[in-house]
Amino acid sequence: MKRPILLWVFILVVGGVMAVSAATPATQALKHSLKVQQALQDREKARLGQVQADFLEALTRVERGSADFLHAQQQGESLESLQYRDEDLRLAESETLMLLLEMQRLRLSILTSQTLIAETQAEIDRSSYDGAGADDPLTGTWRIVMDPGNMEGTLNLVLDGTLVQGTYALDGGWTGSLRGTLVAGRLRLERIDSELGFAAIFYGALRMRGQTPRIDGKWEATQLATGLPSAGGWMAERLDEPPAQ
Repeated sequence: MKRPILLWVFILVVGGVMAVSAATPATQALKHSLKVQQALQDREKARLGQVQADFLEALTRVERGSADFLHAQQQGESLESLQYRDEDLRLAESETLMLLLEMQRLRLSILTSQTLIAETQAEIDRSSYDGAGADDPLTGTWRIVMDPGNMEGTLNLVLDGTLVQGTYALDGGWTGSLRGTLVAGRLRLERIDSELGFAAIFYGALRMRGQTPRIDGKWEATQLATGLPSAGGWMAERLDEPPAQ
């Protein structure tokens, strides 16, 4: 029985990471793991392409064999000859079924590996940011753009450990305060509007784009009876320099 693809990913990734020197930065180890995962996925994709071709060929044999069997029966072919035809057809059908199951397994494996690749890449992004030398990547003034509507404004944020406090001002005269957390590069902010009260929750990922910190993510309204959009996307870029180290 074949071992599950996740087990092979674990063995190869761990083996690759162990081969990296203990002094190697975490980001380099993660990048090595990412290459291993991508190589595994490329092999699975190539295998899927071959299995799909074999499946179509086997399916053609089944269709042809089925038609020949019915034609032979209608022509009064002997029972022994029909039995041979049936045996060949059963073999072709069994092969087709096995190839179909293999295609399903490979597709699931590729989807699983894609998830692992995405998670590893996200961890690389977080590690790269963590290694950028900013003890406080959040405190300062940010320019925010919210969709739908391309609404713009500014955020003034203060980070204390993992806790975040701040204020905002948006197009249309919307103002208020913000509170939330920043954990492993993941930001969660509650928007407390001066008129609406607890109005929305913002979820975002803090990343580095060159030397400029950036946040992007989604937001969800907590009040649905205001006539305003109920959800959307947002991004923010820092306007001021990070605090001096």
